Amino acid sequence: MSPKFKYQDREIETCGFLEKDSPSWAAFHIAFFLSSYVVPLILISVLYMWMLSRLWRSSVGGRSAESKKGKKRVTRLVVIVVAAFASLWFPIQVILVLKSVDVFKPDTHFKISLQIVSHVLAYTSSCINPLLYAFLSENFRKAFRK
Repeated sequence: MSPKFKYQDREIETCGFLEKDSPSWAAFHIAFFLSSYVVPLILISVLYMWMLSRLWRSSVGGRSAESKKGKKRVTRLVVIVVAAFASLWFPIQVILVLKSVDVFKPDTHFKISLQIVSHVLAYTSSCINPLLYAFLSENFRKAFRK
């Protein structure tokens, strides 16, 4: 049966695949949190750490000061990319989990605005990586100045 609610003296019927009152509602959102935030964050962290360990163990470029400087720049970039993903997706993920257990209710303009801003931050994550790679790259900055 589809949930119904009153809105401006009209009865509105919604459709969905899970009833909000069912125990599977919270389980779905917690599973969604794990599969769309925790697992990807762990994966990118582990894979980037693996990549960085290979980079630092490699003899490419030798042990020169310039080689170490380049490896430090790459490490900084990777840390920033992972931190950007984690911090930009975290607010909406927390809101969704809190909503699923009825702790967060978007019942005020502030809370609705907070949820919208959180969504925008998450979507920003999709377009920020090219900017990070570009502006944290010394070669890009030099070419851009020219």
